[in-house]
Amino acid sequence: MPRRRARDRLPPVRFRMTRAGWLFLVVSVLVGLAAIRSQTPMMYVLFGGMMGALHISAVLARRMVSAVRVGREAPGRVWQHQVVHIGYFIRNARRRECLGLRLAQMAPEGIESTGGYCAHLAGGGSFRSGARFVARQRGRFAFRGVRVSTLFPFGLIEAHRTLSEGSSLVVWPGRGTLKRRLLRRGAVEVSRGAPSLVTGGQDEFFGLREYREGDHARWIHWRRSAGRETPVIRELSRPLPEVLYVVLETADRDPTELGRFARERRIRFAATLIDYAFARGYQVGLAVGAGGGSRVFAPRAGRGQRRDLLDALADVDPSGAPLETVLAGLDRRHLAEAQVVVVTGQDEGLSDALLRPLRTAARQVRVVYERTLWSFFEDQPPLRDDREAGHAA
Repeated sequence: MPRRRARDRLPPVRFRMTRAGWLFLVVSVLVGLAAIRSQTPMMYVLFGGMMGALHISAVLARRMVSAVRVGREAPGRVWQHQVVHIGYFIRNARRRECLGLRLAQMAPEGIESTGGYCAHLAGGGSFRSGARFVARQRGRFAFRGVRVSTLFPFGLIEAHRTLSEGSSLVVWPGRGTLKRRLLRRGAVEVSRGAPSLVTGGQDEFFGLREYREGDHARWIHWRRSAGRETPVIRELSRPLPEVLYVVLETADRDPTELGRFARERRIRFAATLIDYAFARGYQVGLAVGAGGGSRVFAPRAGRGQRRDLLDALADVDPSGAPLETVLAGLDRRHLAEAQVVVVTGQDEGLSDALLRPLRTAARQVRVVYERTLWSFFEDQPPLRDDREAGHAA
């Protein structure tokens, strides 16, 4: 009973006639009509054999699909227009072998996927199949499961079942290439006077101090310690990371298709700049319009901050607040040592009254306008084709 109940919880096996199956069925009906008119025994035998072939095809295909269990291994976050590989783990729960299995990801609109294939799966055996997919749009998507199907043995009827639980996928904006160096120096190249939090760090020399319990003997300065009752320790300094603040305007100024593409390009530029800064050890913050208002992330370092910022860019919608509201939401305490990059959809210079408080509070401010974005940023090759199509429209 428990096995039967577990089996009943699985999705049902469904059938679909292929083109060859429909043609075979039409020919079978014609043979049956000819047998009725001619009353020829061999025609009845031929008609019965053809209908039996359809029935056997459905029964065997159902057995193949119902015996399969599927697991999936896929990333939770990917870049837009990035080719992503998926792993399928197929297991045969019965003793009979399975043949001609096809696997397809039930992907939503905006996800182009390719399926896997398993020609032979022994009874009780397992197999790992691979597939790929490409996300053409940024945002959050939900996968409904994996569809397992087979056309065995004659290719007349396809039996399929959707297995595996659904999963979510976050598609980050496409990552392009920075053509010019917006950031003055990498964080590793800048070292300011601050003692290391870890005693004996592999950093620059900061000064000398007396030995404290817990200090490693390797960092004792033996020359200075000679003749002293308490040894002297070499204290090292740590580089303080540079701070980058990205301010992104996402308000929908131009509702046309070309304006939508320009807004998406600004979002891709912000994602590329953020990823570039994290790779060089920056503390990165973000202020972006969202939901009629703005979202502000204080500058921090680490993978978690990188994930949160790119997730926020994936969730951007056209209802973002104007640039004035986004700038007003910045915390001035985080701007003192920050380099600020303002990305706007305007083609003309921003007013001095709008930028003066920001320039007073921040260490450096640079504004990237829509008409100058091309000089800083280069899209991915497939995105350039879309841009040319947008201009042609």
